[in-house]
Amino acid sequence: MNHSWQAIKQKLRGTQQTRENDGFLYYNITGRQLSLLILLVAATITAGIFGTQQLALHAAASDKSLPIYSVETEDQQKRISLGINCAWGSSDMPALLDALDDAGVKATFFFVGSFVDRYPDVVEEIDERGHELANHSDTHADLTTLDAAGIEAEIEGCSDKIEAITGERPTLFRCPSGAYNNLAVDTARDLGYEVIQWSVDSLDWKSLTLPEMEERILPNLTYGDILLFHSGTDYTAAALPTLIDEIEAMGYSFVPVGELIYPNSENIDVTGRQFAPDSAF
Repeated sequence: MNHSWQAIKQKLRGTQQTRENDGFLYYNITGRQLSLLILLVAATITAGIFGTQQLALHAAASDKSLPIYSVETEDQQKRISLGINCAWGSSDMPALLDALDDAGVKATFFFVGSFVDRYPDVVEEIDERGHELANHSDTHADLTTLDAAGIEAEIEGCSDKIEAITGERPTLFRCPSGAYNNLAVDTARDLGYEVIQWSVDSLDWKSLTLPEMEERILPNLTYGDILLFHSGTDYTAAALPTLIDEIEAMGYSFVPVGELIYPNSENIDVTGRQFAPDSAF
């Protein structure tokens, strides 16, 4: 604000000045100078309003616990993550895994506990192929309707099942249906999990075709994005090879979510974009 006022005073320098009997200093300026001054004043006011709004946004962010939707990667590296929710069937899993292997891509699989119960061999194979295993709750319950004990039971129940098969306990958690509140996010973090949302939704569960998924994903992609897909859908396994090729042709590389995010950084803006711990946003 002070900087803008200095600019206004600078514009007044060089104009004719007259001091009237009332003791006030008057400036004789041209119409062009007046227009410039009006623009400067308007810019100063706008800057002040914008600054106030930014402060309000930061305050709002600090009041609401947010999961990570995307990541401000170091030096804006074009890295993104592929997250696959596993809650339904597994008939397309062989094709999904082969497509990822063929492309040399490691994904993050978010498991519901009931899926782990039905398909323990699938979970074991995904682990053996080097993909990241994550938690998507035990029964896919709406966590916003549960108390802290209920949320903890949903999270730890699923992790117990994954650990029993793989020997490793997940450190990432995604709320069922993406529905969360402060209690859900805070409880998960208190248990040692980072909470992961997504920034680009393929909507593959709606049986979108490859062209429809391309239209949703490719124009909206940016560095640090987390993409959402599902197993047990009609077209995802068939669409994935082409989508991966097209995304990599745009200069992006895929990494698991755990390698994309900054561990233990709650430096997250109001859009859910995570920044490095020492970064200002």
